[in-house]
Formats: sequence, C-alpha cells, structure tokens
Amino acid sequence: MSNNQEHAHEGHPAISRRNLLILGGVAIVAGALPVTFLALEPDNSHFANDLMSLLAEPDAAARLGTEWRKVATIAREPAVIASSIGKRLNPHGWHNQGTPEELREALKAAIVRDYANNDMVSIGGWQIARTSAELCALAASLSGDSTGDEAAPAAHAEHG
Repeated sequence: MSNNQEHAHEGHPAISRRNLLILGGVAIVAGALPVTFLALEPDNSHFANDLMSLLAEPDAAARLGTEWRKVATIAREPAVIASSIGKRLNPHGWHNQGTPEELREALKAAIVRDYANNDMVSIGGWQIARTSAELCALAASLSGDSTGDEAAPAAHAEHG
C-alpha cells in the first residue's frame, strides 16, 4: 500500500505533502494581495490638489459642495472624494498621472458621460453631473467646510 493510500479516508484521495505545501503557499500569497493592492493605491492628496487647480472659481464650487453635503451622504475626506473622482476618470484614460490638459479632458469626458447616463444630482434646484458634484464636494472639503459633516438622511438626497 502506498503512503497516499494509507492516509486516504472513505474513498477520498489523500493530499500529498507537496500539494499541501503548494496550497499553503497560495494561501499566503492570496492573503498578502489586499495589502499589496493597498500599497499600490495612489496618493490622492496630490490628485485632489491637481483637480482643484482646474477650477476657475474654487470658492463657488465649495459653496455648491457645501449645499450638496447638507442633503447627501457622501465622503468627507478629500483623499476619499479624489479617489472616487479618479475612478470616474479611469475609463477616459486618466490613471493618476499625466498633464493638466489630459486631466481636464478626462474630467470633461466623465461629465459628458454623466449627462448621457443621466447620472445627475440636484443641488439647490440645479441638476449637476455627479462628477461635477463630487468635484464641488472636494472643494468644500479642502476649504475646511464642516457643514453637513453629520450624515443627512439619504431620503432627502436626490440621486445621492
């Protein structure tokens, strides 16, 4: 009787030491993947500043962002908001690096897509593309505005 057959139970083949070592190694690597992906997350504080540099009137954007924060449950931390905007820009060729012109083009394309998909939010009676609203929320967060930091009920927000 072979070693594998000696350890087989009820018709199930035994796992060899080699296979056990391979499976253990895979489990260790798989367990490390989330940490690896976190380490690869871009520094969104610089990206937030890059986004703000595109605004002609950051104070006006911050006022709109403050209004939206009063009725919507959205992130308050600039890096989190910038990350959300960055994910919206990825399909348009932006991957957290490039020229200001490339960033502006990706932002414009994301806003056009929002309009085409009716991905809008209501701020003070105005319908604004979600990407634009997030940019305004980012401006509000970076301006130090704490209005609306207590999460508003989602039922009051139109499209979030």
